[in-house]
Amino acid sequence: MKTQTEIVNGIYETEKMHLTIGANSVEKHFKPYRKYISRYNIEKESLILLKGIKGVPNLISNDDRQKVLIMSKLPGQTPTRLNKQNLLDLTVIVNKMLDAGVARHALPIRDLIVDSSNKLGVVDFERSTLRRSIFRFDWYVAKKVTHYHLYRLIAQFQPDLLTSKQAMKLNIVTKLRRAFNR
Repeated sequence: MKTQTEIVNGIYETEKMHLTIGANSVEKHFKPYRKYISRYNIEKESLILLKGIKGVPNLISNDDRQKVLIMSKLPGQTPTRLNKQNLLDLTVIVNKMLDAGVARHALPIRDLIVDSSNKLGVVDFERSTLRRSIFRFDWYVAKKVTHYHLYRLIAQFQPDLLTSKQAMKLNIVTKLRRAFNR
């Protein structure tokens, strides 16, 4: 199946999922594809842990048998740019996510939504690490990865917002990533 890159008549479909986007909710069907049961469970658990955090969808219902999540729809569009307020909002959301025990493997701009009031939201939590214990090494690494992606977005769109410490951390990780990707 060819990957759909835009929403057509409220439908977004890839080989991994089928999204039906309604006026107030989004229904996400996980298709039988590599690790789909794990991705479904991680997104469901993430949404449960993130309940009540502004800028994150609320889980309305789920069907474990069919691997379907129904969540609230965040109003807005995927941005092409992020302004200072968007990045400040994203920083607050990321910190609340981490406090709730959810770390993102990535923060691509396609997973961000900005509404008509310029409020930012984050969607798509199927590729996350959940804190099972604060003493686990994978949680420590996952938090660092999440911060790296936050700093990367800040550097890309509003570099003046980065503190010198954040810029240093971003620089170190970027150099390490380049060294390992050779």
